[in-house]
Amino acid sequence: MALFWSIAMMIVCGIAIAGIEEHIGMAVAEFDPFGVVYGRIGNDIPGENAVIELCHKYCLKKIRLLEGNDRLMHALIDQNIAVTIDIKNFRLPAMAYNNGLDASDWVNHNIMPYIGKVQIEQIVVGNEAIPGVFSEYVAPAIQNIKNKLLEQDVSILLTTAVSTSVLSATFPPSNGAFNNESIQHMTDVIAAMGALYHKPALMVNVFPYDYHAAGIIRQDFATFTADKPIFWDGSDGYWNMLDALLDAFNYALSKAGLFNRNNSGRLSLVVGASGWPSNANGNFTTPALAATYNENLMKRLAKLQGTPARLSYPVKGFVSAMFNENMRLPGPSRHFGLFNTNKTPAYLFRVPGCNV
Repeated sequence: MALFWSIAMMIVCGIAIAGIEEHIGMAVAEFDPFGVVYGRIGNDIPGENAVIELCHKYCLKKIRLLEGNDRLMHALIDQNIAVTIDIKNFRLPAMAYNNGLDASDWVNHNIMPYIGKVQIEQIVVGNEAIPGVFSEYVAPAIQNIKNKLLEQDVSILLTTAVSTSVLSATFPPSNGAFNNESIQHMTDVIAAMGALYHKPALMVNVFPYDYHAAGIIRQDFATFTADKPIFWDGSDGYWNMLDALLDAFNYALSKAGLFNRNNSGRLSLVVGASGWPSNANGNFTTPALAATYNENLMKRLAKLQGTPARLSYPVKGFVSAMFNENMRLPGPSRHFGLFNTNKTPAYLFRVPGCNV
């Protein structure tokens, strides 16, 4: 994969959608196009009050919780912040089977108490569980959760989050295809997701930083600062790496026939996580670069644009992450936060449409 990108760059440049549509309803348009990922792999992560304070101050009206969090959910009542909730991978085997009892218990505990009080936008059933040892459990877990939601007459987007590890190729985007280890699981997941009164979406975690840090792509292509298309794939010009990676997923879904499975012709993509670290890898991880990428990512999502290969399907998503997390693996992964854990900005940045 890296070789393909390297060759391409040398040739060319010298080198959620979704809503809580519970029967009382909430319009899809009310959900903002971008939000922030709230991870807690640290021993000094601020609590729920600080999270809500920063979301309001910086006009972040969506948050992705990487696991259920009772205290934060209670604090989010009537805060006008849309919530996406993940189910951890280790919970999937029990949710997939056991006659759906564990899935039902999870919904009763994490969703039902907050219906009509918190804007629950999405449930993410597994984060990068495909490919891997949890792959076979994702689709049946989605189905069991969907059954429980239908039983309660509640409609919330169900999805799973995947990375480029499900793809056999990403360059050019039109070569995008699911690898042998993933294709059947992806087919089962899209079928299980179905459509609960809204447009289905697949969540994808994409990090152009990884490609730039590996020397595969140039900085302007990675950070949305190119002044012209950096390469062409047929008639589609690509100005940034994010769109190229998203279209690799779009082509993979199309080749697998998944846009037309189970009424999923409207299937769209949501950026589940994307960001840039501000430290721990020399000149690749400066505060200035992190600010440039994350500001431009938010601007790109705020435009509600599609991708070159799928213009009519706007992409929404999440910046990763809210805080630096000091218990992640040593290195850049500890420094993706927009904020330090003392609640100060990790660097100066601007949120589109926010006067801070």
